[in-house]
Amino acid sequence: MQKKIGGARLKSSDAGQHSSIEYFTATQSNYASMVTLAMGLAMAVALFGVVVLISSYLAPEYRKILADLIAVKSGSGVGFMIAGTAIYLRCMSVDHAGPGIRHAASVFAVLLVLIGLAFLAQGLMYLSGWLPVSDVAPDTNLISGLSVHPLTAVAFLLLGLSLLTLDLRLLGGYYPAEYMAFALIGLNAIPLVGYIYGSNQFIYFKYYSKVPLLTTLVFLLLGTATLMARPGHQLMAIVMRIAPGGKMLRRLLPQTLLLLLAFSLLLNWALLHGWISSELLLPTLTLINAVLIVSIFWSSASKLDNEYGERTRNAQKLAETSALLTAVSESTSDPIFVKNRQGLMIFANPATLEKIGKSWEETMYRGSRELFMDVDQADRIDRDDRRVMASGKPEKLEQTIQLPGGVFTFQTAKVPWFGKDGTVQGVIGISTDITERKQAEDVLRQRESELEQTVIQRTALLRELTNHLETVREEEKRAIARELHDNMGAALTALSMHLEGVYQILPTDEKWQDRKTRMQGLLKSLVSTTRRIQTELRPNTLDLFGLKAAISEQLDELHERTGITCRASLPDEDVSVGHQMEIAIYRMLQEMLNNVSKHAQASKVDVILDVDEDRVALTVKDDGVGIPAERRDNNKTYGLRGLRERATYFGGAVDIRSTPGKGSLITIQLPVAPAAEA
Repeated sequence: MQKKIGGARLKSSDAGQHSSIEYFTATQSNYASMVTLAMGLAMAVALFGVVVLISSYLAPEYRKILADLIAVKSGSGVGFMIAGTAIYLRCMSVDHAGPGIRHAASVFAVLLVLIGLAFLAQGLMYLSGWLPVSDVAPDTNLISGLSVHPLTAVAFLLLGLSLLTLDLRLLGGYYPAEYMAFALIGLNAIPLVGYIYGSNQFIYFKYYSKVPLLTTLVFLLLGTATLMARPGHQLMAIVMRIAPGGKMLRRLLPQTLLLLLAFSLLLNWALLHGWISSELLLPTLTLINAVLIVSIFWSSASKLDNEYGERTRNAQKLAETSALLTAVSESTSDPIFVKNRQGLMIFANPATLEKIGKSWEETMYRGSRELFMDVDQADRIDRDDRRVMASGKPEKLEQTIQLPGGVFTFQTAKVPWFGKDGTVQGVIGISTDITERKQAEDVLRQRESELEQTVIQRTALLRELTNHLETVREEEKRAIARELHDNMGAALTALSMHLEGVYQILPTDEKWQDRKTRMQGLLKSLVSTTRRIQTELRPNTLDLFGLKAAISEQLDELHERTGITCRASLPDEDVSVGHQMEIAIYRMLQEMLNNVSKHAQASKVDVILDVDEDRVALTVKDDGVGIPAERRDNNKTYGLRGLRERATYFGGAVDIRSTPGKGSLITIQLPVAPAAEA
C-alpha cells in the first residue's frame, strides 16, 4: 500500500520516517539532546579518571580521606580518562567532524581494548596461580594500582570494542556496538546488585579483591553514554522515537525497575529483622512482582489505548486535511515545494516535478545542484532560501532558471517554515510562471526603447531644422538690415542733401519756413526709425563690438524708450561663447526686456551675465507685478516658449521664478562647449 502526497509516493512501511515532517523534526531534536548529554557524561567520567589518578599519589593522611576514590585503582582511572575522551570524540564525529577526530577516537578505542586485554591477562594469571597474590600487596603502589578485577578488565575490553565498532552495521541493520554496550551495563549491574543486597559473591566473583562500587557506577555511565552517542541506531531508536512503543518503554521501564527494587529491598529488610520467614520470601516476592507488573502494564495499556484513540481521530483529521491539500497542490499549475534546513527537497507537487523534469524518486531529499542544470542558478536559489530562513520573514523573488523545457522566469513567494517550538525548520515556496509576461514586457520595453530613439532622432532633426530656420531668419534680417543701411540710408542721406539746396531757395515767409521745419522733422524721424529697425533686425554693435556692448546698448535703448532704470553686471573680460550663442543670448535678452516693458510694470531691471569655463548664465530681474503661474507654465505663451526652445537647442535650461507683486527672476543656463564648437 502506498500513499501519494503532492506527487511524492511514500511506502506505508516508511511512514515512521517520511509521512510526518513534524515527527522527523521532533526525533532529530531528541537525537541532538541525547548526543549532547552523552558528551557531558563522557567529560564527567574523564574528569573522574583524572581525580582518581591524582588521588593515588597523595600522602597517606590524604588518602584516608579519599578512601572511596582510592578503592578505584589508578589503572582504572587511566582507563576512565581514555574512555571518556574516546566517547567525546565519537560524539563529535556525529556532526561530520574531520578525519583527524575520527582517527583519534579510533586510536583511543584501540588503547581501551589493549588495556582491557592486559588487565584480563593479569587477572587470569592470578586466578591460575602464575602470579601470587602477595605480589600485589597494598604497600606497592605501582603493582597495586595496575591490578584490577577481571570483571573490570572485561568491561574495558567490551567498552573498547563497542567504541571501535560504533558505526559498524551488519546485514539486517544490526549494530554490534549496541549489544556490547548492553552487555557492559548488564555485567556491571551484577556487582551493583551485590552492593545493594550485601552479597559478597556478586562483589568478589571468587577473586581476591572486590569490584569497587564507583567503578561499577562509572561503567554503567560509560555504557549509557555509548548508547546515547548514537541515538539513531536500531535499539536506541526504539527508546528515542516519539512513537507509542518508545513512549511506553520510556515510561514503563524506569518505574518497573524502581518498584521491583524497592519491594525487593523491603522484603530483604523484613527477612533480616525476622518479620518474614525465608520459606515465604520467594512466594511473597513472586506475588508482589506479579501484582506490580500486571498493574503497571494494565495502566500503560489503558493509556496506550486512549492515546491510540486520540491518534486515530487526529489521523482521520490529518487524512482529511492531507486529502484537501493534495487536491489543491495537484490541481494547481503553480509549482509548490518545501525544503528542510539543509536545502533538501522534502515536498514537491506535480507542477514542480513537471517543470524540473524529474520524478519524485529523483527529487526526494535532493539539493538544488542536483535538481537544476546551472550551478550558479542553483547556488543563488540556495542563498535566497538561507536568507529567508535566517530573517524569518517572507520574501517575493523573481528568478530566471534554466530548465529542461527552456528558460523560465518565476515569481516565487518564499516563507519560512516554523516548527511547534518556533524554530525555523525550512522554507516553503509557491512559484508562478511569468515567462510570457516577462517576454511581453521585454518586447514592450524594446519597442519603447525604439520609440524613444525615434523621438530623440526626430527631436534632433527638429532642432536642426529650428536652428536652420533661425539661421535663415537671421540671414534674412541681416540682408534686410544691409539693404536698409546701404540703400535706404544712402537714399535718405542724398534726400537730406538735396533738401538742403531746396531750403535755400524757399521763400522767407512764415508759411514756407514752417514747412521747412516739418520736412526736417519728418526726415529726422524717418532716419531714426530706419536705424531702429536696422538695429532690431541685425545689431551692428553685436557684430562690431561683441555681446557686452550689445547688451549695454539694449539697456540704454530700453531706458530711453520706457524710462525704466536699467543696471547691468557684466564680466570684466571679453565674452567669447561662439557667434550662434551670442545671437541666441542677444535675442533671448531682447525677448525678456520686451516682456518687461509690456507686462511687468517695473521701475527697474537688473541684467547679470556670468561666464565661466563650462557654462554661461543670463539673469534678468525686475521689480514688477510678477508672472502669474498659469502664464509661467503655459506653453502657448510664445515669448516664454521661445526662450525654452532656444535654450533647449543649446542643451541648456530656463528657470522662471516669480512672486505676485514682488517681481520676477528669469535665469538661462547654457553650456559653453557646444557653442565653442559651433
